[in-house]
Order: sequence, then C-alpha cells, then structure tokens
Amino acid sequence: MSVDSGSHRVIVVLRPTVSGLDESAARRMFDAVRAGTDADVRIAYLDVASPSLHEELDRAHTDDVGKVVLIPVAVPRDRYLLTWTSKAVANWRETRIDAELEVTLHESETLEGAVAGQVIDELGAAGKPITASPASYRSPAWSVIEQHDRHLLVCKGPRCMAYGAGPLHRAMSAAAKGTSSKVTGTGCLSPCNLGPLVIANPGGTWFGHVDAGDAEALVAGQENQLMDHVLDR
Repeated sequence: MSVDSGSHRVIVVLRPTVSGLDESAARRMFDAVRAGTDADVRIAYLDVASPSLHEELDRAHTDDVGKVVLIPVAVPRDRYLLTWTSKAVANWRETRIDAELEVTLHESETLEGAVAGQVIDELGAAGKPITASPASYRSPAWSVIEQHDRHLLVCKGPRCMAYGAGPLHRAMSAAAKGTSSKVTGTGCLSPCNLGPLVIANPGGTWFGHVDAGDAEALVAGQENQLMDHVLDR
C-alpha cells in the first residue's frame, strides 16, 4: 500500500491488560506491519502505557499530517477499546481547538476471523513440553513487602493518560530512585475528571490535576507545596 506520509498517517491503538503489556511482542507486530507497507504507521496505547493516543495525535499535528486513521486492535473485539478511543479523540479535539487534523476510526471486520483461522490451523500441533518451575509461587522474593515508607499510586486509566499521567508516572519513578518511596502505576482509580490522580500512603491523601512538575514534591511528601492539588474526600 502506498500512502503519502506527508498527509496521511495510521495509528494502531492497543490496550494493555491489567497485568501490563508484552512490549516486545507489540513491537514485533508493529515492525511487521511497517515492513509490509510504505505507509506512515505509528502505535499508541489507550491507557497504562506510552505513547498515549493524545501524544500521538499531538505529534501528528506537529508533523503537519492532514489525516489520521485510527485502527484499534484487540482479539477478541474489545468494546471498551473502541468506545474510549473515540472518546479520547473527542477530548483531544475539544482541548486542541486550533488543531486542524482529520481523525477517523477504522474497525476491522476480518481480524477475529483471521485469528480464528490461524487457531484452527494450529489445532493439530503437538506443543512443546512445559518445563517452567513452580518456584515463583513460593519464592521469598515474592513473599516480602519491599521496604518503603511512602507508597504512591498513579492512575493510568484512559482519561488520566489523556491528561498527562504518562509523563507524570515517568517523572515520579525517576524521582523515587534511591529513595524510600515506592511508585506504582494503576488502572483507573476514579474520579477520572480530576486527573491525573495520585494517592499517597500512608495517610491516603488524594492529589488531582498534578503533572510532571509536581513529581519531586509528591515523591518527597512535600504536601505543603501541593495544597492546591489536595482533593477533599
């Protein structure tokens, strides 16, 4: 397929699971797609991982792309991915009112069938012996709480990612290195429209509308610098 990359871009939208994302597998799929076309193809994630859809749409606008086609990919079909991809675009348009970028969504009608056909082809496979050890279920490394005196939960649901939770989480993780603070990215914590959201424990203090510039204060527990972000419960 030949596409004028200066005016048309395709963004494949993925949604990580609650256990995370096999980024190497996503990269292999993405590389295989790019190897089979001269189209301008990028990848974005609805939530949890980066780059977010907002970041990729911003990049397309900066690159003077005229049209973006989004292709959400999930097997089996993921209505959440489709619904929130559309809502993310709506939010992007509302918050970038000067951005002239046509964005459309394409839902494949053959992807599930293609995967089902591949599974059918594999039904006769003998498989490989499973040699994994069960030790990880009793390993001391997975039985002891990591030493820390402050635990920060960073919401990385689709709305918080749209509001900048990706850069915030990266900045907080960097700031926490070598300290007694532990930073954990989570799925949606709600209430999403107050995001990005961070919950600091002990104490259970909720912070809203924070950004990467607040990372060091959040990690250090300098709540006096964050009073405008403390949420009432």
